[in-house]
Amino acid sequence: MMFFMNTLDITLLLTLLSLTGFGNGATTTTSFLSSAETSRLHEVFKSTLNPPSDLGAAYYAAFGLKLQGASLPVNDKTLCQTVLDKFKKDNYESVFYASGLWKSTGCKGQLDNKAHIRQLVEDLKQDKLSMVDMYYAVKSVVDFGEKLTNPPQIMKNLQAALKKDDSISSLGHAFHIAAMLGGDVTPIFNRIEDAVVQADEVDGKYLQFEGGLSITGLIVSGAYRLATVANKPPPITAEQAVKFANYFLSRRSVQTSKGAYFLLDVLKIFTDNKYHIPVVVSLLGPGVVSQERPKVSVMVSNLLGEVLPFGPMSVTVESATRSADDVVVLSKKKFEVGTDATMFTVNLMEAKPEPGLYKLSVSAQPAKAEPRLVGNMGVILPLRVMCAVTVDNFEVGVGDSDQTTQPKFDKVVFSSKLGQVLEVDSQQKLVARFTLRDKASGKALTVHQAFLRFQHKASNREITFVAEQDPNSLAYRFDLDIGAKAQEFGQLSGVYSVHLIVGDVILSNSFSWLLADVKLKLALDTAQVSPSTSIYQPKQEIEHLFREPERRPPVAVSTFFTGLVAVPFLILLILWAKLGVNISNFPFSLSALGFHLGLGAIFTLFGFFWLQLNMFQTLKYLIGLGVVTFLCGNQLLAKIAANRKKQGH
Repeated sequence: MMFFMNTLDITLLLTLLSLTGFGNGATTTTSFLSSAETSRLHEVFKSTLNPPSDLGAAYYAAFGLKLQGASLPVNDKTLCQTVLDKFKKDNYESVFYASGLWKSTGCKGQLDNKAHIRQLVEDLKQDKLSMVDMYYAVKSVVDFGEKLTNPPQIMKNLQAALKKDDSISSLGHAFHIAAMLGGDVTPIFNRIEDAVVQADEVDGKYLQFEGGLSITGLIVSGAYRLATVANKPPPITAEQAVKFANYFLSRRSVQTSKGAYFLLDVLKIFTDNKYHIPVVVSLLGPGVVSQERPKVSVMVSNLLGEVLPFGPMSVTVESATRSADDVVVLSKKKFEVGTDATMFTVNLMEAKPEPGLYKLSVSAQPAKAEPRLVGNMGVILPLRVMCAVTVDNFEVGVGDSDQTTQPKFDKVVFSSKLGQVLEVDSQQKLVARFTLRDKASGKALTVHQAFLRFQHKASNREITFVAEQDPNSLAYRFDLDIGAKAQEFGQLSGVYSVHLIVGDVILSNSFSWLLADVKLKLALDTAQVSPSTSIYQPKQEIEHLFREPERRPPVAVSTFFTGLVAVPFLILLILWAKLGVNISNFPFSLSALGFHLGLGAIFTLFGFFWLQLNMFQTLKYLIGLGVVTFLCGNQLLAKIAANRKKQGH
């Protein structure tokens, strides 16, 4: 196998390999909202309020800052004036946003008289509001610190509204309304299961509702708040809770204040509720161990990266499995507590695992059993066991292609260079053999990439070949028949630098080693070949030459043939003049005149199309003329048929 390249960098060779990873289990979580991401969401909220342009966006920004425990601007004149300017008392959504902002930011003035709140209280007594408007009304009253009157009647109206519209959005709003009303919420609580079964599962890892982050956040937060009021566990399984958590964590890059608010709201609920608290077990660092760095560290936290409030955690490596053959190399090994309560470390190199890719199965439990914890057992984490590689017994030699003489080998010590220049012609072959070994254990290694690169010193042209490994001895061998590969070398003679390139995702010291110079004797000398240029230099401009138009005939020829086309029409006119034209039966009616004039106009239009109009202009005029001609012609034919029928009688 052979590759051509102008430049070769070990980093580029290993880029794809370094991305190798493993899929995590569907019922575990390995990521959390980091402090940097929390700060970014904080900036989203602050930028939305400075200055506020949209009332809804400002509302979610203000309440998002409250979720973060940040201070809000108090009685800010710009914000308060924006609320008054955009406030519409006859619009429930506007009242909802304005009431929440006014109260949460401590504005003073017009809305303090609570007239709009009293109106909402009256409206809630009637069975006329849609589900969304009912949510806006109830939440506005609650946000303003007022008391809801006659909650049983509102609950009755809520159930009636749900019968009219039980869409997924209506169910989410109903959960929140019932949670704010309190009392007997059983009829609404029983609908949580109806909502959850409508969730879409993605890749076996995520659960979400149609409508995205906001709708999913509305339903999940409403379900858990309602379950708390009902004092019953929600009909959401532990696996479903983790999949919902995974979905919200996948949306950490949200850019809108509304989305960021729902994200934080649900993550806060998942860190403190009576039913499900997802546990995050994540790698600290790149997930790499070696003889120099034998320990791997993990972080055990909630979804916000905080310490779980259940006392000391016991973290265990349930198993460490080699991915290549599913061999378990370690099991039931305890982690040690690290520098803080969320960090745990374990020395995996004590088990002396072979270099390669592994899957760690990790479990985390508190000293006292806690049924609320979910996603804390059997968390799969990717791990690489790395080693340093060395080249053992590297030999290179030259022999005849027809194998009449065996190659005479010279040994080359790793990281040094052969002291002589090897000369090879088109009747010979270059042979190299070597073994790659783990520097610590001395075991032979198999790597993803083992190349020999030939670089022409004069022109910098490069050609790269793959070294093949013997599956039995695990030694690498490279046979290059110079005559057979002369075309690949471009028949270019001269001195080539030979590099051995070794790379793998499990190697800590991938390298490119200049091992020898080789002089090839081929058909072309160096002087006959122009130096190679970089592929990144500007290319020569390509100038397109369009086909020249055909020569037009002389004007006299064109005129002659135009007249020739008109000859039949002239003959017709001459014959009409000699024989006489009988137009006595021509009906001088509007339809007859319209039809013939329209037909003549169409022929005239075709003439203009040939001379100066384009297709689109012609079609525009043709549609009008065609409609008139068709209607007149239809009426004319009907009249002629009627006259013939009358004459027949």
